Amino acid sequence: MAVAVAVEAAARWVSRPLPVADLAAPALVLAPHQDDETLGCGGLVALKCARGVGVVVAFLTDGRTSHARFLEADVLAGRRREEAIAACGTMGVPRGSVHFLGFRDGELAIALEAATESLVTLLRDHPDHVILAPYAGDTTSDHRATLEAALRAVAALEPGRERVLLEYPVWFWHHWPWICPPVGRRLHRPAALLAGLRAAASRIRHLRYRVDIDAVLSTKRQALDCHVTQMRRPDDRPDWPVLADVADGEWLACFFTGREHLRRRVLRTGSGARP
Repeated sequence: MAVAVAVEAAARWVSRPLPVADLAAPALVLAPHQDDETLGCGGLVALKCARGVGVVVAFLTDGRTSHARFLEADVLAGRRREEAIAACGTMGVPRGSVHFLGFRDGELAIALEAATESLVTLLRDHPDHVILAPYAGDTTSDHRATLEAALRAVAALEPGRERVLLEYPVWFWHHWPWICPPVGRRLHRPAALLAGLRAAASRIRHLRYRVDIDAVLSTKRQALDCHVTQMRRPDDRPDWPVLADVADGEWLACFFTGREHLRRRVLRTGSGARP
């Protein structure tokens, strides 16, 4: 779409490569669900692992609701757990560095205090790691709650240190101009247009750091394919939803452009964030 091309051109004009220090630093990836780690920052994770840099991945929720009408919740949660381990392994993250915090899918905002306490422990255990969490412009509750828990956890740490936070977008891309609004939203075109313009402004203003991932793009694809429940429709279930269904594939294509885009912030422990 012409508008998306124009927005991306403007964003490229103001963007800059992720600092070398961030690329070289070990990372703690906070993922709301099993597949967000691959979609949002799988290229960066694969690059770090290929260079021998340590990566730890923590999944905050159990993913039990993505296909709740097809599978019993505990079965689905177990399958998504194994898929996540396989995906992380494909990117180079060893099993011992993958953690599952186990909060209920869709209810993280309700468990925000407990999630924050869990993240405080993780952050203390990994004091030199850059933190990756969902972008503030993401539109789903668990994504927003994951970021909020991360910010609260940093603020709760002993004061006097700085932590780098890299925010990765996932559902942020589910806006016009990157996707064509569904028919139902086209009936409310002015609202969709306004939301899209706001998202475009955020894209240029916030997501100003980039990581070139062409060298590991195939690894990212292979890792995402490990999330079988999200990527493959069983032959006997033609109504089983997969990620490629979202916006007729336009949304999924946003993750395989050869670059990942990040918002970078520096957080001061004990006092929250500064620009």
